[in-house]
Amino acid sequence: DDVVESLFSEGLVKVMCCTATLAWGVNLPAHTVVIKGTEYYDASKGEFVDIGILDVLQIFGRAGRPQFDSSGHGIIITPQDKLHKYLMLLTQQHPIESQFIRSLEDNLNAEICLGTVGSVEEAIQWLKYTYLWVRMQKNPLLYGINQKMRRKW
Repeated sequence: DDVVESLFSEGLVKVMCCTATLAWGVNLPAHTVVIKGTEYYDASKGEFVDIGILDVLQIFGRAGRPQFDSSGHGIIITPQDKLHKYLMLLTQQHPIESQFIRSLEDNLNAEICLGTVGSVEEAIQWLKYTYLWVRMQKNPLLYGINQKMRRKW
């Protein structure tokens, strides 16, 4: 891998093809980035799932980096039935939502074990330092917080 990446970054290899997993880990500038196919196998779900828009943007972000190139191109090859979805996602701004809620219990338990959280009030203060708290304030319904619950804050 390192040999190919070195040759590519030196311009001796003009085209590099890689799997989605490798594409997420490669941090090389390119003039053009092509995503061929928008599904990957998610072993935890046991099925093929669509590449998320943040992953698409991260991969496209390698195209035309200002310090290396004056322009760049991102090309996505996807089935016709998914084309509209990716066009909408790529042309509209979407906030980045917190994924912390998935592991909130484990992290809070760790803080309790460390002694940094010892009461409900301290847990609330701890939570207020997270990006999850910021996004819960902006988009409460996404996190299962209705108006009645929000008034108690």
